[in-house]
Amino acid sequence: MEKVTSGQRPRTCRACGKKFEYPVKGSDATRYHCADCVGLPPDVRKILERLSLRVTQLENQLRRLQEKSANMPVGN
Repeated sequence: MEKVTSGQRPRTCRACGKKFEYPVKGSDATRYHCADCVGLPPDVRKILERLSLRVTQLENQLRRLQEKSANMPVGN
């Protein structure tokens, strides 16, 4: 059985959040960006990374608030 290294594991694009395999022979994908986003200008990728991170933070915050409200007792 072939040993899996960290570079052969599925990755998530920092700009768009898409899952992709890295490395793949002949693919333009980098360690941090999928083949679709690697062709974008660096300034655009940087903005997309910030927006993606912020959306993830807001989703996590919303999930925590929903869990907290679901665990609160009703009435009093």
